[in-house]
Amino acid sequence: MSEKKSTKPKKKPAKKAAAKKPAKKTTKKTAKAETVVGERSLVYIDYSATTKDDGVVFDTTMEAVAKDSGIFKEDDRYEPMLVAIGWNWLLGALEEELIGMKVGDFKTVGVPPEKGAGERDPRKVKMIAKTKLAKHKTRPVKGAQITFGNERGVITAVLGRQVRVDFNSPLAGRTLEFDVTLRGIISDPEEKLRAVVKRRMPGIPDEDFKLTVAKKIITIEMPKETRYIQDVQYAEIGIAADALKVFDDAKEVKLVVTFDRPKPLEGNVT
Repeated sequence: MSEKKSTKPKKKPAKKAAAKKPAKKTTKKTAKAETVVGERSLVYIDYSATTKDDGVVFDTTMEAVAKDSGIFKEDDRYEPMLVAIGWNWLLGALEEELIGMKVGDFKTVGVPPEKGAGERDPRKVKMIAKTKLAKHKTRPVKGAQITFGNERGVITAVLGRQVRVDFNSPLAGRTLEFDVTLRGIISDPEEKLRAVVKRRMPGIPDEDFKLTVAKKIITIEMPKETRYIQDVQYAEIGIAADALKVFDDAKEVKLVVTFDRPKPLEGNVT
């Protein structure tokens, strides 16, 4: 007896499922990890700055160096500095030397006066009457740092009824040297955003800020504690400007602060 052929159409061999593209997250962009500092990198550095002629340290990001050099201040924060290449957060001559460095690299960078604090200007050395200093509640003592009008200077001599004040920068005319170590390169856009927020509001943990990016709108939920920061509006303007640089295609930044209704105290009748 002949076998009856099936009239059902044969199924075609199943095609291999196409690999699904990973869903885009609204809070971050994927970014290829940077291994070398480029012209638009966001990096962390440690440094110590000295005057070349005498080797005196005048600035540093490291607490141990500050203490050893006698420049430690309790109110200063000693931690790696955030630097955005091309954003003018650092001396241009120093910033240029960071390009091409890798994490862990160390370099000593010399900065001549014309690229640092500038040359000394004799016109900024002025004679001021002691009576005028008295109105500013400033004692005429050699070596004292004073603010006179909008200028800051150092009294270099007390001469009778007058004092000589040098309003040049203490670093004017001097070659500076920076010992720099590259601590990290930030590649992920969300981490960049958190870094610039922390830079503007260093006293508040960066995890207290909630960040989302959707439809080219950056939303930053600010903790209520930011309301107690002096001149917080200027910090917020800076955060918005930096965020728009981190996300090139973003159209706007929203800074949001939410206040909950306080719970009534037990036993109170409303």
